[in-house]
Amino acid sequence: MSRIMRRMTLAGVVMGLALMASTHCVAGGSTGLYVGIGAGQIQGDDDFDDEASAAKVFAGYNFGWLPFLDLGAELSYLNGSELDGDVDGTSATLDIESLQAMGIAGFSFGPFGVYGKAGMADWDADRNGRGVSKDYSGTDPVYGFGARVQLFDVTGRLEVERIDADRIGHVDTLTGSVVYTF
Repeated sequence: MSRIMRRMTLAGVVMGLALMASTHCVAGGSTGLYVGIGAGQIQGDDDFDDEASAAKVFAGYNFGWLPFLDLGAELSYLNGSELDGDVDGTSATLDIESLQAMGIAGFSFGPFGVYGKAGMADWDADRNGRGVSKDYSGTDPVYGFGARVQLFDVTGRLEVERIDADRIGHVDTLTGSVVYTF
């Protein structure tokens, strides 16, 4: 997790510098329906302590009831590439995909914001290898945090999430996303 935290800190500094340099940013988080797409990295746990690429699409609604406070709900689909691992001395891979429903709460500081999210993830995982083939599925908690920078109706987000799955170990993701608010 230390690599993810270092990358998150570096991205926060870059976003902060971009925020200071930008003169065209609008204040506050956008209220309404939004859609987004993201890419990043997925990291496994236990037998599959490996990193691979991940892609994500999502849609949500930001309620915007109070200034400086962002409240919303989001549905997302996450698809991770193969994680390599070792199961009982045999090489194997693990493919993970997940459908997630989360509530989001955060603070807006003009065009910059930070947020936390929590909800449930319905996930499927396929474990394959020589003599090893098994499908797993489950519904487990998912939670995370992130930062965003908004420029008109387009927002850039950087976030870390964890699916807290006991059957396959924790699954961490680090994604950068582009979001459009209608």
